[in-house]
Amino acid sequence: MAIIIQDIIIPESNSQCTEWMVYFEKLEKKFGSSNARNIWLKTWAVHGSTSCTTNPAFLKFVQKNNIDVSNSATRAVADISQIGTNFLGLGKGITKALAVGVPAVMLSVVAIILYFLFKTAKSTDAKDLVALTPAGKALPH
Repeated sequence: MAIIIQDIIIPESNSQCTEWMVYFEKLEKKFGSSNARNIWLKTWAVHGSTSCTTNPAFLKFVQKNNIDVSNSATRAVADISQIGTNFLGLGKGITKALAVGVPAVMLSVVAIILYFLFKTAKSTDAKDLVALTPAGKALPH
């Protein structure tokens, strides 16, 4: 449910795009263009509806009033991703360690496998290969 403060309805995330436009117009009448823009952007950052960013009338409105909704939406997404990557301050260190560590570990595993294959191939002779076939298993050893 929308909050009403002194005849100004504060839109929420499920509000129509026209409600956001009316909200700005009322703020502009009451507080002036610059203050209205700041208040509107703060409200948009908390309750903004991303569906409005695809509405041509809404986009024309924000462009006319020099409001950058993509910037605040981008900042909100960036803030959320920053929280995720820096959880407990480990984000950057872990990513650097993984970027170097994973290829190093994989290279080590491949090297170990190749070493054992080479060692096994070097000590294997024809009798060992024949013993792997069904006919070779029937022969006495």
